[in-house]
Amino acid sequence: MNESFMKKYILSALATVGTVGMLSAPNAADAAFSETYQMTSGDVSEDVNELQLTLQDLGYFNGSTGHTFGPRTVSAVQDFQLDNGISSPDGNFYGVAGPETQEALNNITGESADNSDGNNEATDEGTEEAAGTEEEGTEEQGTEENTETEGSTSEAEGDTFTMEATAYTADCAGCSGVTATGIDLNNDPNANVVAVDPSVIDLGSTVHVEGYGEAVAGDTGGAINGEKIDLHVPTTEEAESFGRQNVEVTVLD
Repeated sequence: MNESFMKKYILSALATVGTVGMLSAPNAADAAFSETYQMTSGDVSEDVNELQLTLQDLGYFNGSTGHTFGPRTVSAVQDFQLDNGISSPDGNFYGVAGPETQEALNNITGESADNSDGNNEATDEGTEEAAGTEEEGTEEQGTEENTETEGSTSEAEGDTFTMEATAYTADCAGCSGVTATGIDLNNDPNANVVAVDPSVIDLGSTVHVEGYGEAVAGDTGGAINGEKIDLHVPTTEEAESFGRQNVEVTVLD
């Protein structure tokens, strides 16, 4: 994990407060640091990418990472906050990565690094050599994964669009939960499905959406015309917090 990200909260008093999208204004925990550095829904930055990578390492963030604090990042931050007791007095979790959340991440990753250092010091020469070999293999694997990811982007045969994105959910009164292509979102509330204009992106296509990851273009919408896209998220709260953003969309197949 990038060390500069984990030190961000120490320098936070010098930073400007980010806009809090459409989320309810937090009033405790991270909200107690409202005049310090925080990341929230709609933010686009390198810090967001590092946050996603850290949450991914800890098992909270799934899918492709990017630089946009989208609904998947909100959900991952909320889950991390829930597991680490970061909440407001009334128990709401806002998905805002403020100083308390960043400090908790720092403590966990710091402990992991300390444990790793301790284990390395306790090994004998033979084990150290084996560990060195394993580390080299891990580095090679990481390089292969990075190359594969870069290759997937560069070799994508479809077009790339900058689209106006909104979010929707099947978790609502009167919603059937079944998409235009027959996907039952009620059976899989975490499915990465997007609504598109079929004249721009063919239904059934696989796309990559910045900050959201790979998804199936499996739905349509009355207001989704031209270069617009609607991202499926599990809950109404996530849909509302996403608001309206410009994202990069690449057609993979």
